[in-house]
Amino acid sequence: MDIANARPAERRHAFTLVELLVVIGIIGLLISILLPALSMARRQANTIKCLSNIRSIVQAMHMYANENGGAIAGSAATSGRFLFDASWKKDPRFSDSNCPDIIQSADWMTPLAHYIDIPFDGGGSNQSRLARFETLRTTPIYTCPSNDVLAGPFGSSALKASYNPSVSYNTAFLFLLMPAGTGGTNFVTQAFADCTPPPGYSPKLSNTDSSKIYIADGSRFSNSSTAPDIDLSYAGSGGGAFSDVGAFTAQSRSWDRSLATGNGGKGADARIYAYRHGEIKQKGATGSYKMNVGFYDGHAETMDDLTSANPALWMPTGSTWLTSSFDNPLPDVKRVYGNLQGQSIP
Repeated sequence: MDIANARPAERRHAFTLVELLVVIGIIGLLISILLPALSMARRQANTIKCLSNIRSIVQAMHMYANENGGAIAGSAATSGRFLFDASWKKDPRFSDSNCPDIIQSADWMTPLAHYIDIPFDGGGSNQSRLARFETLRTTPIYTCPSNDVLAGPFGSSALKASYNPSVSYNTAFLFLLMPAGTGGTNFVTQAFADCTPPPGYSPKLSNTDSSKIYIADGSRFSNSSTAPDIDLSYAGSGGGAFSDVGAFTAQSRSWDRSLATGNGGKGADARIYAYRHGEIKQKGATGSYKMNVGFYDGHAETMDDLTSANPALWMPTGSTWLTSSFDNPLPDVKRVYGNLQGQSIP
């Protein structure tokens, strides 16, 4: 070996601190650009999955109706009818500790689970009913993937549900009631006289049309002063844990829009609980909050909070709507859709 002509080994240069900082800065910039896009893509995917859930639920409701004389599932006058005697009073054979094959009178999840092949405990005991509720409210097809709102038991609730996401989907309650004067307990089996379905109405598919809402993203029992909680009383009034009057009134405990601009509400903006597919922040602009809605004809769509507050979407055609403190529409609903009080609902 010619030592004189040997070349020294080449030195390998490491990154300088400045070069490393430049690379880190570029990576950080790329992440800051990509994260909003990834978040938006995830939210859009959740919206699509939620729409698919709702379509499946409405299809199952149609299957139930086809096998039960056209009856709409989730009504105390249909799937919960056995809990009441011939005079529409609570049947003494049933109670909070004996309520088989259903969770409560307005429960739509259990009747439809038979048609979606969801296994559940059908016993009547408190333990079985609570197990049934926990199983169904967390099953994927009944769960909105954007629903991250936890709900636990209401203080006087007969059963103490665990803290899990609230029931994701609530039905439109005014379609599920018998007209006033048919007997029973107000807002369990029949409507109040001032907001009642037309004479001869019963909760059947033949009494609805494609422009009406069966079910939508919701979050019982919540409003501007109350976070979602759960009351599992077997004959719960006002829709229990599963149903509610629509988004047109501040009396709603699923779709409270009282903090929308011009409605004069105070406290927390409860739109964030149910309107999960649009803007998620306090006191945002009207129309920026969005939820998914399933209609009686089987289709589902995404609607903003003002569009979804059209009173005609939430009650049967021909319903009577008189003035009362209960169903008084929100100011922006009156402004956009007119004052329908005292008129027949189109």
